[in-house]
Amino acid sequence: MAVYAGKNYTKSELLSLIGDPQQIAGARPFSFCDGKAEGVRGIQVNTGGGLQFTVLPGRGMDIPEAFFGGRALHFLSGTGITSPAYYDEPGLEWLRTFYVGLLTTCGIVNSGAPSKDGGEPFGLHGRIANTAAEDLCIEQGWEGDEYVIAMRGKMREAKAMFENLALTRTIETKLGWAGFRVHDVITNNGFEAQPLLMLYHINFGFPLLGPNAQVIGPITETIPRDEEARKDRGVEECLTYPEPAQGYREKVFFHTLASDNVGRTFIALANPDCGDGTPLGVVLRFNKKELPLFTQWKMPRKGFYVTGLEPGTALPLGRGVLRERGDLPMLDGQDEYSITVDFEMVDGMEQIEGLREEAKKLV
Repeated sequence: MAVYAGKNYTKSELLSLIGDPQQIAGARPFSFCDGKAEGVRGIQVNTGGGLQFTVLPGRGMDIPEAFFGGRALHFLSGTGITSPAYYDEPGLEWLRTFYVGLLTTCGIVNSGAPSKDGGEPFGLHGRIANTAAEDLCIEQGWEGDEYVIAMRGKMREAKAMFENLALTRTIETKLGWAGFRVHDVITNNGFEAQPLLMLYHINFGFPLLGPNAQVIGPITETIPRDEEARKDRGVEECLTYPEPAQGYREKVFFHTLASDNVGRTFIALANPDCGDGTPLGVVLRFNKKELPLFTQWKMPRKGFYVTGLEPGTALPLGRGVLRERGDLPMLDGQDEYSITVDFEMVDGMEQIEGLREEAKKLV
């Protein structure tokens, strides 16, 4: 049944009260018309369950912003949203168009640090987040007594005579949901195997992120990326966050997550007090058979106060480094790979404690 304002409704009951479902939930397309974002297509989504978010077909079907109960979940950098026309690949220039947002997808054939593979240079985190979608489709309507809102688009990553891949993304939610599902299908339309380096750069900011926030999940092992991550009790305090710190240098940790017998696992950022006594959290649920590696990006710097929880097909060390280590995942020609990530809101201490108990059972 459809849920609105805490009450269950049949389709007939709800339609007796409204003339158009957009009154309480739905998806509306739009285009930016100002600054560096001009021309970028977007979709505004309201679930009717307290969650509102934006999808950008003009930027890889990624999600720049999300609000729950009026509180921001995401971080937005000083670049603002930019058109793919401003994308610059070499080295760290990807950061020129990194608005951060709730979800920035990295991939397909490259993600992680800049590197060289077979003599070819690859910049930070790949091209897919700066690729516009085609075959865009917004579907919203009744399925029995549930009102379903879904968006789908396809992004190409191709180079003449080289790779020929596509990422088809579907984002789905329902009336009354406090969450949504991202389902990706990566297709190798060529006949040679290609690297499959998908990284889901999922980012959280103020007020969800704060000195009371903590990462919760079935973590069995933590490896710091480098000496910077080891410094100042980095590993011991990696799951908690300080107040914004002047000049803080990013710390990155690679966590091993336990899962159930079919590979299902989760990670969450929860804050029992977002400054006004309100408990809030976001849970990410995925399958380790699809996303076997997990990275935490910790960046509580003044003016850039953000953390990233990032499941992926590989660690973000760079394509060349992964090939040298023998850890480069590949997708065979004419093959496809599916990935699903569920985003779920929690807004009470009972739910937060439930996540802690769930993590203990999996470890």
